[in-house]
Amino acid sequence: MRREPSRGRVRTRKKSSVSVAAAHAEPVDGSLAGRLRHVGGGRLGDQSIWRNKDFLLLWLAQAISQTAQNAIWYGIVVLVQRRSNSSTQLSVAVLTLIIPSVIFGVLAGVYVDRWDKRVVLIATNLIRGSIAFAYALFVLVPSLTLGLLFVINFVFSTVGQFFAPAETAMIPTVVVRPKLLQANSLFHLTFTASQLIGLVVLGPLLVKIAGVDGLFVGMAATIVICGALVWPLPSSRGEHDPDVPSTEQEAIQGVWQDVQDIGRFVLGDRVVALAMVQWTIGAILGLVVATLVPGFAARLLHVRAEDAVFIMAPAGIGMVAGTALLNRWGDRLEKHFLTNVGLFTVAVCLTLTGGLALVTDLVTHSNPPLIDVPALSQVSVLVLPVMALALVAGLGFVSIMVPAQTFLQERAPVELRGRVFAVQLMLSNFASIVPLLLLGGLADVIGVDKTLMLIGLLIVIAGAVSLRIAPGLAPWNRVAEHAAAGARSLER
Repeated sequence: MRREPSRGRVRTRKKSSVSVAAAHAEPVDGSLAGRLRHVGGGRLGDQSIWRNKDFLLLWLAQAISQTAQNAIWYGIVVLVQRRSNSSTQLSVAVLTLIIPSVIFGVLAGVYVDRWDKRVVLIATNLIRGSIAFAYALFVLVPSLTLGLLFVINFVFSTVGQFFAPAETAMIPTVVVRPKLLQANSLFHLTFTASQLIGLVVLGPLLVKIAGVDGLFVGMAATIVICGALVWPLPSSRGEHDPDVPSTEQEAIQGVWQDVQDIGRFVLGDRVVALAMVQWTIGAILGLVVATLVPGFAARLLHVRAEDAVFIMAPAGIGMVAGTALLNRWGDRLEKHFLTNVGLFTVAVCLTLTGGLALVTDLVTHSNPPLIDVPALSQVSVLVLPVMALALVAGLGFVSIMVPAQTFLQERAPVELRGRVFAVQLMLSNFASIVPLLLLGGLADVIGVDKTLMLIGLLIVIAGAVSLRIAPGLAPWNRVAEHAAAGARSLER
């Protein structure tokens, strides 16, 4: 049973796959015997997840395969940049990896609910590993076209859409209810860590040591090994959960109903609508900048494509540091003020990054050159200031995303909270399609430096609109307001 957000009546309907993915469902085999079968000894609620063999196998498979997948994505970026030196082609490469989540993300959950989760986990790892081996052929056989690579990207990502819901659905099968929160928290942390390790550490390291083809072969073998890791897991086939859609039509109808419910909730609260837009801007911005960075590094900083990730590594450090700072002192800052500061900070950093590159290019390539800008070895002297700006931009990015997400968590009704974020992620991927294609093509026409300046200008406009709608309260004004309130109370 759930309450309609826009009306007072209560109604019942089947949950969409988005709804189910956002909630922690009971195992399909919900009997006491079924639960005891997967505990592996000890009292039901007391066993540590670190002593649960099945959970450890599932967690290791997730950690290793997700890290390998992100390393493969890094290899794809390097390969496409080397082959094409085109931001447009990089945009297409990224899109072929994220579009399957928009098209198949919901339907995959419907089929996974019907199938044995163990078989799905084994099959998806073996299939993804086999596909990953094919990437090495694009290094060994230069005549293979990027068009074929994009098709393989699409298939690789599509198979991955079945792995994620099967993995999530397997957690309550191998972990008892009292440990679900701990298990899901660990999986979420591992998912985030695998992105950082795969893209920033493992991918670049393997390219340096073994080359792009060696990266693809090594990571493909690793994903296949993950298929062996999940082999001993228990089968989870059972009767269909009546709360889960049983057909594609029900799934699509359920998602559309979720979108309508969330639309009424968002449009009925201006603060929530603003937070939703801010979060979406941040998500799209992350994809766009990640797509433009390799071209920017290669063309303007004279950094090889495989080393471009190090230029933006300080942004990751800034995000980690910003998260820690917000955890420690974030409650002292008003959220609207923090988000607005984040928007303008990112805008200034992007504008300065593009502007520095543009000015340097103008003064060094004039005839005769106006200034002889020194180089650091074979790379531009701009590398250090760009890395410093990336660090500050990482702090600003966190200042956008964390307060926006917090607003949504605080304002969303309990019955909508999970679906708000599931639908939001799906819609942000969908909304990123046009900006990726448009800005990637624009970077090839007018240059990456001018495109970054344009993005900075657009974010300034977004920040001005946000400032107009919700200016927030600066810390110094907050202190003055508290002092004035204290003075008024003393007067009484």
